[in-house]
Amino acid sequence: MREHSSFVRFGTVVAIALTLGACSNSGTGGTGTGTAGKTGSGAAGSTGAAGSATGAAGNGATAGSTGTAGSTTTGVGGTTGSAGAQGGSTGAAGTTTGAAGGGAGSTGSAGAGAAGSGAGGSMPGAVSSSGCGMAAPATQTLGQWVNYSEMVPMSTITTGKWTAARSYWVWLPTNYDKNHAYPVIFVGPGCGGKGNNSIQPQVATGNDAIIVGLDYNSAATGRDCFMTESFPDPETEYVENTVKVVDAAFCVDKSRRFIEGFSSGSWISYLMGCVDGGPGGLFKGQGNASGEFQGSAPETACKGPTAWMAGHNNPDGNNNYPGGRDHMLKMNKCTMPPATMPYDPGPNVKAPAGATISCVQYMGCSAPSIFCTTTGLGHNDQQMTGISTYGFWKFWMSLP
Repeated sequence: MREHSSFVRFGTVVAIALTLGACSNSGTGGTGTGTAGKTGSGAAGSTGAAGSATGAAGNGATAGSTGTAGSTTTGVGGTTGSAGAQGGSTGAAGTTTGAAGGGAGSTGSAGAGAAGSGAGGSMPGAVSSSGCGMAAPATQTLGQWVNYSEMVPMSTITTGKWTAARSYWVWLPTNYDKNHAYPVIFVGPGCGGKGNNSIQPQVATGNDAIIVGLDYNSAATGRDCFMTESFPDPETEYVENTVKVVDAAFCVDKSRRFIEGFSSGSWISYLMGCVDGGPGGLFKGQGNASGEFQGSAPETACKGPTAWMAGHNNPDGNNNYPGGRDHMLKMNKCTMPPATMPYDPGPNVKAPAGATISCVQYMGCSAPSIFCTTTGLGHNDQQMTGISTYGFWKFWMSLP
């Protein structure tokens, strides 16, 4: 996510008053009040010339005042007709112009704008962050990825090598409004990727969301992937701190934060949906493309249920299909054994040539739970199908 038009119609009413009496073919009748003539023959006006300027009145009737000469028509001889009871009363010329219809219509009220699309008004129920009202950092170019650094505060978890500086990326709408609270999507890349070159949700969100790209720290993990195998997990504090600094620097709708990722980024999405999702959590919903839940957090640590949608190819040689599906069905308290119904991910989600897509919604869950299976694509980020862009965004925006 505005104008109406009014049309004015005009009518014209023409009233014609006819006057009996003096011989006037057209024009205003005489104004004298003639005494009603007897049954005298009206002068037959043989071949009536074009009505003379003064028409002859019937016997005994006072000639009417000068009438406007009629057009050149042959006067019909008057048979023995009764003279008008009132010789030529003032005949009102039939020229009364009807009143113009109704006056100009009032201007229609401008329609209410669709809430929350683009600049100029946050979505209903938005919870503004402390960064609302503040200008974006001077280094932030609109519509482009910009890299930032942060230090995750030291704690009992973030010690030693985990206290190294971390980085993240921010993409702002091209018409960014510092007073508009935007939904924000955090995106985790796969191993070897960066936050700015992973899934690009903005192809679906347009200018309606802020995108934050997360980066792993290979110096801390010893590899080019996120570290989610153990719990408590330092990655959790990195994401939580990034949420805080983004909230403080930009105008964020804190009630509409989402997290998604591909492969290793999907691991961190599953982790954060567990420990920081659910009612009152940092994330309203999560999305997972071709990733696993690595079991780094026990089920008892999960705050869920959390709205969830995933896309995973079958088979997947890197992150085994079906990834974190069984974990989510348990966390979201879905009906067991699972019961499903078909789910439509939207017109922009399409299978490439040689591939297939099948999406289902699980029934009886405490939070909406969607799983899409693809074939013929191998290990991929589901951008080519549109699941991780258009599909996730449509799903998240449908949440109450």
